[in-house]
Amino acid sequence: MTTIATRIPVLLLAKSFLRQNRWLLLAFVALPLLLGAFLWSPHQSASRQDVAEMVQQEMFYGIAVVTFLASSAIYNEKRSRRIIGVLSKAVSRRQYLLALLLGSAYFALAYFASVGITTIWLVGVSYTVLKTALALFVRGTLASLWAAALGMFLSTLLYPFFAAAVALLIALAPLGFKSVNMFFAPAAVLMRGSDDLVNVMPFAALLSSLGESFVILVLAAQIFARRDVAVSIE
Repeated sequence: MTTIATRIPVLLLAKSFLRQNRWLLLAFVALPLLLGAFLWSPHQSASRQDVAEMVQQEMFYGIAVVTFLASSAIYNEKRSRRIIGVLSKAVSRRQYLLALLLGSAYFALAYFASVGITTIWLVGVSYTVLKTALALFVRGTLASLWAAALGMFLSTLLYPFFAAAVALLIALAPLGFKSVNMFFAPAAVLMRGSDDLVNVMPFAALLSSLGESFVILVLAAQIFARRDVAVSIE
């Protein structure tokens, strides 16, 4: 019963976060479909190379937007003063951050589902394409989760824009190296191969990204617990 009672406020807060950003979410989900419309032809499937290039761009867009969303979440909540009312109830700061990160993860889930659907639409339905779409969905979502958690952690120390920029730099800069350690840069490992529409899911990197996201969240909660949320930021 205690576990259920703990989960309910987190889920409700995540739902509230989605409702507050519902128009951004709709635009976010529509983006891959709109970009795909430029490549679509009723007479033949789109070129695999063109689709691969489009998907690579969409992967970067997704991670960037989710990271900026998560990095600005605390700032926006403090500015609207909603944070004071929420934390005055039986909600811990760790639960509060978990709810914000979960809401950001919902954005990533919806967006990368749209990317997968667009890929199937353009390339055509086959077992290989379905595996590719699933791989893009899982890899993109968990890479975004890791970057978003890092951005939220940094937002407890920095202004949201700088927090997001630094988080994205840390997450994606390793793509410039020939070899990347999956424990130090899981997001970069998960991003690699999106330009080739690979259908392989590196499970070690997936687990590393998921586990590190929650470790980063715990660290963020430790810092956030020492911040005065009642101070005006205007």
